[in-house]
Amino acid sequence: CCLGVQRTPHQQAAQSTLMRAFLVLAALATSSALKVADPATKVATKVPAAKLPSSAASALALRGGGVVSGSVWLKSFSAFMGMYAVGFVLAPAMVIEQNFDTPYDKYHLFISRLSGIAFLTLIYTFSTMETAAAVPIALTMACLTAVFGPIYAELKLETKPAHKMAFLMAPLIVSGFLAL
Repeated sequence: CCLGVQRTPHQQAAQSTLMRAFLVLAALATSSALKVADPATKVATKVPAAKLPSSAASALALRGGGVVSGSVWLKSFSAFMGMYAVGFVLAPAMVIEQNFDTPYDKYHLFISRLSGIAFLTLIYTFSTMETAAAVPIALTMACLTAVFGPIYAELKLETKPAHKMAFLMAPLIVSGFLAL
């Protein structure tokens, strides 16, 4: 099959089951991420940093701050990173095979699962925090993850074309700065 590894029917069935579980969890994560509170019902707690015309300041205050709603951005960030994290936990071999031109071993699978659990824990933590506190931390995480993850991999590792999908983080990061 992939990378010269022959899988038994039992291993293929197990991977198929993991893939189905991954897709179900990704669908659930995406659907919950789309439930966003109405910004008009929130009390404005953030004052714009720059001097804006009073009409623009009023509009931003009504939204709760930034050009992009912080709660909408945090949900989008959680869905995007959550799908990767679920893949790392449930199907790390598939993630490695799709993204890199290298064989994997039990150590790659171990560290991938551990990383996925750490990401899921952080995403959950962000969901329990105040949005105003969570957005800058999550944005910092997104920037550092982009630099030490996809950018580093593209420059220093043997990647496959599918790895370029990770650069979908760019609009997420830009919109995160607009949510500050």
